[in-house]
Amino acid sequence: MPQLTDNIFEELSEIFEGDIYTDKLRRNMLATDGSIFKVEPACVAYPKNDSDVTKVINFAKKYGLSVHSRGAGSGLCGSAIGKGIVLDFSKYMNKLIKIDFEKKYFECEPGYRFGELEELLKGKGLFFPPDPSSGEYATFGGMFGTNASGAHSVKYGNVSDYIIDADFILSNGKKYSLSEIYNTPYENLDEPFKSIFEIYTHFANKIENSYPHVKYNVAGYNLRGMIQNEKLFLGKLLGGSEGTLAVVTKLKFSLKEKPKYDSLVVAYFDDIISSAKAVQKVLPLGVSGIEIMDKSLLQLAKENDEKLRDKIPDGIDNVLLIEFDSFSLEETESLAKKARGILFENNLTENAHIAVSEEEKEKFWAIRKAAVPILYKLKGRKKILALIEDAAVPIDKLVDYFEGVYKILAQNKLNFVVYGHIAKGLMHTRPLMDLKDPHDVDLLKKVADEFFELIFSLGGTVSGEHGDGRIRSCYIQKQYKDIYPLFAEIKHLMDEYNILNPEIKTYHDPNQVKKFLRYGSDYRSVEIFDKLLDWPENFLDEVEKCHGCSKCTTVTTATRMCPIYKFTRDEAAAPKAKANILRALISGAIAEKSLYEKSFQYVIDRCVNCGSCYKECPSNVNIPKMAIEARSKYVEKFGATLENRLIVSAELAARVTRKFSKLLGKPMKLKMLRKVGEIFTGVTAEREFIAFETKSLFERFDKTIGNSEKSVMFFSGCYAGYIKPQIGEAAIKVLEKIGYKVFLPEQNCCGLPMLSKGMAKQAKNKIEQNLENWEKLIDSVDYIVVTCSSCGLSLKQEWKYLLNNDIINKISEKTIHISSLVNMHFDKLNIVKNDISVSYHMPCHLKVQNDSGSSVAMLKKINPDGVEDLKSHCCGMAGSWGISAKNYDLSVEIGSNMINKLNASAKKVGATDCPTCRMQMEHLSTKKIIHPIEVLAECLAD
Repeated sequence: MPQLTDNIFEELSEIFEGDIYTDKLRRNMLATDGSIFKVEPACVAYPKNDSDVTKVINFAKKYGLSVHSRGAGSGLCGSAIGKGIVLDFSKYMNKLIKIDFEKKYFECEPGYRFGELEELLKGKGLFFPPDPSSGEYATFGGMFGTNASGAHSVKYGNVSDYIIDADFILSNGKKYSLSEIYNTPYENLDEPFKSIFEIYTHFANKIENSYPHVKYNVAGYNLRGMIQNEKLFLGKLLGGSEGTLAVVTKLKFSLKEKPKYDSLVVAYFDDIISSAKAVQKVLPLGVSGIEIMDKSLLQLAKENDEKLRDKIPDGIDNVLLIEFDSFSLEETESLAKKARGILFENNLTENAHIAVSEEEKEKFWAIRKAAVPILYKLKGRKKILALIEDAAVPIDKLVDYFEGVYKILAQNKLNFVVYGHIAKGLMHTRPLMDLKDPHDVDLLKKVADEFFELIFSLGGTVSGEHGDGRIRSCYIQKQYKDIYPLFAEIKHLMDEYNILNPEIKTYHDPNQVKKFLRYGSDYRSVEIFDKLLDWPENFLDEVEKCHGCSKCTTVTTATRMCPIYKFTRDEAAAPKAKANILRALISGAIAEKSLYEKSFQYVIDRCVNCGSCYKECPSNVNIPKMAIEARSKYVEKFGATLENRLIVSAELAARVTRKFSKLLGKPMKLKMLRKVGEIFTGVTAEREFIAFETKSLFERFDKTIGNSEKSVMFFSGCYAGYIKPQIGEAAIKVLEKIGYKVFLPEQNCCGLPMLSKGMAKQAKNKIEQNLENWEKLIDSVDYIVVTCSSCGLSLKQEWKYLLNNDIINKISEKTIHISSLVNMHFDKLNIVKNDISVSYHMPCHLKVQNDSGSSVAMLKKINPDGVEDLKSHCCGMAGSWGISAKNYDLSVEIGSNMINKLNASAKKVGATDCPTCRMQMEHLSTKKIIHPIEVLAECLAD
């Protein structure tokens, strides 16, 4: 990435193996995490090894800079940001070092993600029990730093309960390991460890009796149990220390055998007090977890998600999900029945159900999983804030806790939602506030202070799960009056230069919660350029919707998300990076001219418009559209490159050259000729020359086919129109068989290739040409049918970016993927051949649409045993992105997951709905690749 380097950091760059960035853009990308804060660092460092970490620490010590360890940046408290050097482990130090299934442990670097481990453990009978809601993308370094837990920690504990060993580096630059210290006799210990040993020995009784009587507490430092068998073990101290005592560079954790069975009791209550009493009654049964969702969250879920309306009863106050797990099916079923019986016997509810089957459990967990992300989609200025959401109280104080919280929020006239791990006495209480409003900014401290006093009076902890960070550090001294001096002393001993996250844990500023806000009362945003796209949702609001949760940095197949980020682990590729730099632009944090600088466009160009982040983002931030806008402004000023103009010109090339295209095919088989072309055009020589059919689809059929009363317009796209008209022929055959007359008017490219390259005006011209050719058909046809998933996305969604009017909305409503339409009428087809053997790859542009599984469902209707859904990453072509020489190697790497599955499959052919996915599959596999509609057409009677 192009960047600026200046002054002292050039000294660090010269000796650093990883990446050093001091440019304004990169610093703004790493200025936020999942919290409400923004602190712009002086430098961002991506270390490759322990030596790099030591170099950063020694450099920071030399120049008086702070060091801030960072993983995924998903934390809610502001612990991964700071003014000095952000040390980001997610890009390079993210490897699994070793896993031993027999001895049940694994070793990893701090940037390794929980989701990657879960994927590796599938079918192995083992699991890592702490399961935070951000686990799919959270790193183990971050999870250890905050001592994370999750829904099942009531039974299984926190991350630090599983630590076996860790390598770490102190601020003096010295490296140690937990096992090294543990195995060293007291008299031979180095400082500061000898002093820590003495502190614990001298103050053991005070230490052990100074913590609240709650099992789940990550506030302050955990000094308890540091000496075991007359030896010093610092695993519990480092766990939850939030990077303030040392920089951890390697971790070793234990694994547990995974119970084979679980059961779920779903209980609805009329008031929050009854649910609190229910928890107290059923907890002794040995629950693995109890989740609660209150009426405000449930109501929002019902209002914003049609799928949840029928699943959530009306008129309830809250719901408990009570889970048991065991190695015995009979035991889990028995425990569930006992729990339900207890609820009934104590007249706590009359509405409780047992879900034993996987299908039933999935149905109820869908509510829990879907409800919270909906909160991030709420429209309006007020947003849910992670402010007072992490306290834990003794279970017998739950009733008092609920009454107190509700009173505080009511007195401050704040709407809120409540959900969380009630079995732990831990509730996530999220008020809705507008941090651009000075009144609400002032409320931050007032509400937090009142909340702390409540928690303190109940013998609880202000931080039960997510850490202290910038939100709660100011309360640590009050919570631990007797041992706070020990915290400060141990901080000084291990971080003698006070450079490791110095504003966390032992930093006491009562107003810290109001400082360095991402959106404060002085925040301003302005429209700094005229938009080329239509923004009915407001461009500024769309940019500011990103709350920094980091879900868009998921690297497993659990989501598609950003394929470029998954395989580069570079922050510039993360969808949230686009929101961060655009927010910096509209707020004046960077100059207006930055939009036209190559470093800015480098970040924007890491978006390939696959649409996955928009679909899967909890807030549905339309990052692809924002990237198109920024890219289009650049193209408007400087023009499109020759490479991009050539890549998007398939339709023009087909119209001009198709009659002699096959003649060009022979010489273009010579890679040397393609290499010459690559030099002048930027189009990779590695890909095979694509010849057009001499006779297009439009020359093979009349403009009207069939005579049924129902009718469709077939939008073939460039691929089925000119490159593979066989797809169009198969589609028309099937459409006739299911009873439709087919209109095949003159048509042009859908415009999506142009739009993706920032050529907004050219894309708009294509839309207008299409409307001129077939606009009059729209009212007379039942559907507009597409076989290309990208064309479908264009007509259904992206045409609205350029022309948002009644006719465009009507086209959007009528556009349907052919497999969706076929599935509606499948019983009308006469299948004469069903011995299909197909491996199916779902394109990104289909996955982000409604009924995304229509094609695999259609194929399974022919023969369910004849179809394998590859369920892979993006294919790596990313539209036309993979055609560029500069992107070729990464394109192949991204596609490797899918291609490996395709090649390993016992199925004979591959199938996909996307032209460029098909090109990638044909390029990297020896199997025949066809469109799903071609498969179906071959199975039908003539």
